[in-house]
Amino acid sequence: MSTAMHPPDRRTWRSRVDDPQVRVALVTAACLLVEALVAKNVLDVELSFFAQFAPFWVFVAYLVTGLRDRASELSFSMAVVLTTGAVLVLYAL
Repeated sequence: MSTAMHPPDRRTWRSRVDDPQVRVALVTAACLLVEALVAKNVLDVELSFFAQFAPFWVFVAYLVTGLRDRASELSFSMAVVLTTGAVLVLYAL
């Protein structure tokens, strides 16, 4: 396959991480991983479907809003972290 037909992607890793959507997605992925590990190995509980994916639902809300400024990125990232914490606290009780 010729590179003239399909030029290589010139975007670097750094330029991809500079995208607010990617940063919120990485926070969401980390929170989902932490939530699963803590629920299974620390709390020894099985989360319901909605609770298990609660951080993901917040990320979907971020995508639906279409906001991509720094303030909304921070707000939704904090919402993802707080949602993860809230789910774990509720299941710990």
